[in-house]
Amino acid sequence: MDIKYLILKSIYSTLSDSERHELNTWLEEGRNASLYERIKNNLKARDAVHFLANVDVERALRRVHRNRRKPLITFISTVASVAAVALIVLFLCPAADNLPVDKEQPGQQVATLTLSTGEVVQLDDWTSTQRLKEVSMDVSGGEIKVRAEEKETQPQSREPVYNTLTVPRGENYSIVLADGTRVWVNALSSLKFPTSFKGADSRTVELVGEGFFEVAHDTLHPFRVMTAQQTIIVTGTAFNVTAYAEEVSRTTLCQGRVTVETFAGDVVRMIPGQQLSVDESGETELREVNTDIYMAWMKGEYYFDSRTIEEVLTELEKWFEINEVEFTDASFKQRLFSGKFKKSDGLEIILRTMERGIEGRIEYKDGRVTIGKK
Repeated sequence: MDIKYLILKSIYSTLSDSERHELNTWLEEGRNASLYERIKNNLKARDAVHFLANVDVERALRRVHRNRRKPLITFISTVASVAAVALIVLFLCPAADNLPVDKEQPGQQVATLTLSTGEVVQLDDWTSTQRLKEVSMDVSGGEIKVRAEEKETQPQSREPVYNTLTVPRGENYSIVLADGTRVWVNALSSLKFPTSFKGADSRTVELVGEGFFEVAHDTLHPFRVMTAQQTIIVTGTAFNVTAYAEEVSRTTLCQGRVTVETFAGDVVRMIPGQQLSVDESGETELREVNTDIYMAWMKGEYYFDSRTIEEVLTELEKWFEINEVEFTDASFKQRLFSGKFKKSDGLEIILRTMERGIEGRIEYKDGRVTIGKK
């Protein structure tokens, strides 16, 4: 088994008995135990993946094994040289908390802000307060804070100016709107929002994809979230909305009250702990759910509870480089899987865990996932 996989899984997940035995065998060789401890103590998951991808541990191991029958001094020299190379790399890597975050990982794209003028700004270029026409935005650490600047001479009835935040695969972004409402925007999603809500009867935004809303309380000005299939109306509450194209739209209420108006004409009032699903035909389903499952993405986690493999892969596609999925046995599409992961665990560990859970075979290469019998 791939030693890189075993190292990462031992640090960020749980090894099986056979995997633990294989790792222990490797740890007994030369100074591998010391190298393992340095990796574990100094690198976070993403940095460990990057480090191991650039240090050929397996090649180093083969060199050690080939030299087992050589004189002892040669063997020690070989192990020492391997360890020295690894330690030099570790020494040159700063502590995990000080490592620069590659914002283009893992999707190799960056979040953008499309202004009302049509100008597209890449947010990785922004590190401090930016002023664009009538709106001031503070951009740092994956968050935008909008502060509208209204001039007293401007008429209150003027048309609102809208910007659009677009988040690519492999990223999350949060934004604080002009009224204080905070929105977390998930990967492969976009949020269209005004620079100011002043002068409007309601506060309206448009969502494609997924977002979690903590709405600032204002009974006089309801907050509206418009999607392709529904409009959610609130005055102050917390809820999650999933509205990706070609997927069932879901509104999950964590606290407060919301009213959902579907484009088929249905009106549904929700209480905390409920989820409303709306399909493309306008059919609705209201049910009780564990809201933690639908908030996990905000914490950098996946929480799957009896989801089909097809549904699980649809979620993974939004974060990792999965461009094509093939089922060599169609029955695996509807097999159920439950599990909880951190996104930092990495795609390989997640797929290997799924593979054992469904008692099948999952292969990944160049953005393509193939699933079938062993």
